[in-house]
Amino acid sequence: PVSCFTATAKQKVVQDICDYFKQTLNLNLQLFASTASRTNLRYSVIHADTDEDKYAKLRSLIAESNCPTIVYVSRTKRTRLLAGKLTRDGYMALPFNGQMDADEKIANQEAFMTDRVRIIVATSAFGMGVDKSDVGLVVHYDISDSLENYVQEAGRAGRDPHLEARCFVLYSDADLDKHFI
Repeated sequence: PVSCFTATAKQKVVQDICDYFKQTLNLNLQLFASTASRTNLRYSVIHADTDEDKYAKLRSLIAESNCPTIVYVSRTKRTRLLAGKLTRDGYMALPFNGQMDADEKIANQEAFMTDRVRIIVATSAFGMGVDKSDVGLVVHYDISDSLENYVQEAGRAGRDPHLEARCFVLYSDADLDKHFI
């Protein structure tokens, strides 16, 4: 038996996969598809005037949510800086980025997955294989590279379909300027 699984592939990619198996191995794949609709996710965008305002809004979102939380940032250095700042302010957080030592990455991910820490501040490197059903809050502290990446990252919230989860994008005008440059 041959099985292929995807959560986000576009129709053209799915067809390419089917064509490959037909041409290469003479196998006809049978497609099983479900809707990508996530009705338990609530999306919001929040404008911040300054970096201090943005951080204050992040703290406020975290303070009002008592659930596992992922904060996405765009730079590896910011994972450590923001996790440290949140921890100093009483919200225990750990960093996660692709440049970290493998042992530290594994330890930080495991601490989050086993509820020893409620907040992880991560780059997009965090996520592949992460299936934590009770993530109730995902905050994009920095804007994602693409809409596709945003949907993938925000989709880490509310894996339990009975859990109402919230997804926020925090942005300032300066963020938009940097992003589009």
